[in-house]
Amino acid sequence: MKRLYLDFNVISYLRSGLQPTLTAAFNQSAKDQLVVFSPAHLEDIAASAMRDMTPQSITKAEIEFLAEIANRNALRPIDRNRVVLYSESPQDCYARVVDQYDGNDLAEQIEAAVIADAHDQPAGSPKAMNNISPADILGNIIYREKIVRSLVAEGVIDRDEQGEALSWQFDDLKNRFSVFEAYVNLAANLLEKIGYYREAKDRSRARLHDVSHIIYAAYCDTFVTADRKLAKKAQAIYSLLGICTQVLSDKEFVTQPSLSLPDDDGGRR
Repeated sequence: MKRLYLDFNVISYLRSGLQPTLTAAFNQSAKDQLVVFSPAHLEDIAASAMRDMTPQSITKAEIEFLAEIANRNALRPIDRNRVVLYSESPQDCYARVVDQYDGNDLAEQIEAAVIADAHDQPAGSPKAMNNISPADILGNIIYREKIVRSLVAEGVIDRDEQGEALSWQFDDLKNRFSVFEAYVNLAANLLEKIGYYREAKDRSRARLHDVSHIIYAAYCDTFVTADRKLAKKAQAIYSLLGICTQVLSDKEFVTQPSLSLPDDDGGRR
């Protein structure tokens, strides 16, 4: 069965019940697609609870709604190499995320430094870069070379892998999760540096979770997001690595030709 991955904004819209067309599109898609979640969804919830002091009642409602739409269909890395579909409740995943949340302190600091550097010492401007298609933005070999050199410098891969790493595709990395995760993070950082749909400085924490969604959604057939910048970056990274995941905005999702949704007057379209 095909896998459907929604970003947290889309899930929040569904939970609110204020967008009936989106809800109808989701209900139709969920009939023949498996709705999955990942630790990134629970990290979104945990960040709000622990950093923004979101009321416990809201946190509980968010987790319960995730369980309602995705059941126990968890994407989870095992032994840092393979990502598998794992039977786990969102509640159990959340407990594990919270237990390990101290590790996010350093990750958030690094993310803030990446965004600050992209603004203070940019290698390109959004005005110019945003006119380039996602399929082309990372097409120059120099970008692959930068990513691979960083993988070696950070000790993620050995120097003798450099040559083959320049032509890596998702099939080469999908069962090397720790390497794939590092590669996507570096590619995402590079997009910020060159100004491709660059995030605002105060969005560094949110971008941390956005990149995690890009990583996990790569193991799915469709990724639906309400964040245009996230969509463009996901498409760019997926094009770079030959990832077949279809990236849709929430608006594109509700207008898919394969969906037959009710009009306001009860007809079909």
